[in-house]
Amino acid sequence: MRESRKPSGTILRWLLLSVALTVMSPARAGQAEQRWWKGNLHTHTFWSDGDDFPEMVAQWYKEHSYHFLALSDHNRLSQGRRWMAVTDKQQAAFEAYLARFGACWVETRKNEEGQTMVRLKPLSECRCLFEEPGRFLLIQAEEITEKAHLNGINLLELIPPQGGQTIPEILQNNVNAVLAQQEKTGQPMLVHINHPNFQWALTAEDMVGVKGARFFEVYNAHGYVNNEGDSLRAGTERMWDIILAKRLAEAQAEIMYAVATDDAHNYHKFEPRAANPGQAWIVVRADRLTPESIIHAMNAGDFYCSTGVELKDVAFQDDTLTVQVALVPGVTYTIRFIGTRRGFDPAGREVTDTEGKAVRTTCVYSPQIGAVLAESQGTTARYTLKGNELYVRAKVISSRRNEKSHVPDEYESAWVQPIVVK
Repeated sequence: MRESRKPSGTILRWLLLSVALTVMSPARAGQAEQRWWKGNLHTHTFWSDGDDFPEMVAQWYKEHSYHFLALSDHNRLSQGRRWMAVTDKQQAAFEAYLARFGACWVETRKNEEGQTMVRLKPLSECRCLFEEPGRFLLIQAEEITEKAHLNGINLLELIPPQGGQTIPEILQNNVNAVLAQQEKTGQPMLVHINHPNFQWALTAEDMVGVKGARFFEVYNAHGYVNNEGDSLRAGTERMWDIILAKRLAEAQAEIMYAVATDDAHNYHKFEPRAANPGQAWIVVRADRLTPESIIHAMNAGDFYCSTGVELKDVAFQDDTLTVQVALVPGVTYTIRFIGTRRGFDPAGREVTDTEGKAVRTTCVYSPQIGAVLAESQGTTARYTLKGNELYVRAKVISSRRNEKSHVPDEYESAWVQPIVVK
């Protein structure tokens, strides 16, 4: 957890020593120089309900300047031997796959009906085609799927849905399963809660009390997940502020970091409602392109989310958060610092429809939660802590419309992880 203390005379030395504030520290002696790595943590293939082969998916991301990619099919790891029938719907994808990788790589056979079967290559076989040190990394993952969806990142073993009587219990049981596997194997892992507004599945109240849940999707690019909410339901960014405020007002509470993902399923037809690749991503500052370094940096909050805005730097020094944007000619930027101050009104009001019936959704809270603390135009902005904030985060909104989104008047943006003030 990133923290600031008052008075600020020793803040820089404290930051350099704090593991949780690695994001603010320069590279230490003996470490490789830190740099930014772009990646996607939520991707589907023919191993579940994606519409292309894992090799074709990995190739797309590598060719589009991504550095890491997690393949996260539903309730399945890309392990073992699995054959898929090539139907008319999949014929075009199969022909493109065969043309790209050739008969020496693509394995086929006929079933009893004479239908072509193709073997889906597991991640262990695909790695050799794409991975390069310092350039591209594939990470094994799973979307643990039941009434609530979560992504387990860098798993070694499949985690079946753990079940539960309530949504918070389902979330907690699945988070616990990922953390238990991490403890058992010693391999660094990460778990994030997926698309809260997909079919209006989750509320802020569902997520706020889940222990060990430190990441969720503030932006999921699937065309039907309703990031923006509606007239009755809170958007995911509003949920983030509610969770942060309610958690951090309590002693020993956990921070919640935000990720942005493609949730890619569709690789052939590109249109705003499709779940296409290349729409939303995270950029992680780490010293090496390895799962361990990426996860370590994310646990320290040393990353940002984007739908098109690139940041040059994020720094926190002498109680001041500085955000620098990489300028695109002809594009202007609004940088907002958003947070919640101590002493906010924590009361929530139940939402009702036009008939007065309660709606299962995030409660309505005071505008003191997630207030805009400062705003400026340009490519660089700074916010100096006043000391009465629980947390401060930043959002950069560009003047360039997000043409990949189906949401009217949505503009390319970036989200900076929160600084926690103690």
